[in-house]
Formats: sequence, structure tokens, C-alpha cells
Amino acid sequence: MLVSCDSRDRLLCKLSPMLDRAHRMFTVLALVGLSASAAGCTKSEAPTSGTTPSASTTSTPPPTASVTASATASAAPTAADTGTPPAADAAVAATASAAPKASAGPSPDLAAANAACGTKGVTPDCPLQAWMKANTNPPIAANDLPALAIALDKTATMGPPGYGNWASIAKDGAKAAKAGDMTAAKASCRTCHDQYKKKYKEELRGRKI
Repeated sequence: MLVSCDSRDRLLCKLSPMLDRAHRMFTVLALVGLSASAAGCTKSEAPTSGTTPSASTTSTPPPTASVTASATASAAPTAADTGTPPAADAAVAATASAAPKASAGPSPDLAAANAACGTKGVTPDCPLQAWMKANTNPPIAANDLPALAIALDKTATMGPPGYGNWASIAKDGAKAAKAGDMTAAKASCRTCHDQYKKKYKEELRGRKI
């Protein structure tokens, strides 16, 4: 806005430069205001639903390792709650139950009875030994099969626990004696002696019958 001093009065001529500078100032301020407004309009929009939000915009922080470990520990049942023994105790219990139990051996009374009989020329005959001499040897010597059958039937009832074939062998001998077969009857006696005589003498010879 330029004003000629020739065409205007002197006062206006002096004010013209000042008005010109004010006009320029207003123009600069207007441009600055427009720039600021334009910068405000360039603000980024919120991410769309398909965009993964960054860690800085996530409202809920992920649980820390310490919180997760604490929750796991509190959720796990303890041995006291479940009634289950600890692993070490369970292993000891399993080992104890699996271990074979040692034989208790004969009772003191039976051990004393074993020592008090069966030594030829020193101690008397043991109970079963004496019974066999009195009830099975005479019928065999006399070839008395009916008497031998009776003796073998009685022998079948004398088997101690753990001597599984004792009764069946004696019954087979009694059956052979009843059938008149002395050879088979005597064979049953020999079979029983082969299986059990040594074991019986070592463990139970003093046993009452």
C-alpha cells in the first residue's frame, strides 16, 4: 500500500510507511497462524481394527514372570492337601514293599525239637520218622497192600505248608496199593522222599504230627 506524497497531504504521507509496515506484520502473523493450523490437522489417526497396537499404546501390561509363577504355585496342590506322600517317601515305601521278606526261621520250640531228635544212636527218632517206621515199613515188608493203602491215605494229610506235591504223591501211592500194585505204591514213597526228605529233615524234623 504505497501513497504518493504529491497527491496526499503531508500527514498522510508520513503515516504511509508505518501503515505499510503494519500491513506486512499482519500478513506474517496470518501466515504463522495458518501454518500452526495446518500442523494441527496433520495429527495421525487412531489405528484401524486390523492394525496391531504398539506396546506404548497398550492399556494393560502383560503379566510379569513373577506374577505367573506365583499364580502357578498357588494353584498347584500340595502334598498335604492331596494326602499323597512326597516323592521321596513314596519311593522308600515302594522299595520297602518290594523287598523280599527274610524268613523268620523255625520257632525256638521247633528249633529245640529239631535238635533233640533224628541223630542216629544219639537222640530218639523224630515224630514223622517214628510214624513211618511203625505204619508204612511193616506193610511194605509184609506185602500188605490194604494196610499200606491206609497208611498212605493218612500220610497225605500230614503234609506241611509249602510242600505242594506231598498230598498228591501220597494219594497216588494209596490208589496204587488199593489196585494191588506194590511197585507203583513203593515208587510213590520214593518220589516223595526225593522231593521232600532232605528239606523236611533240615527244617521240620522235630514237628509234631
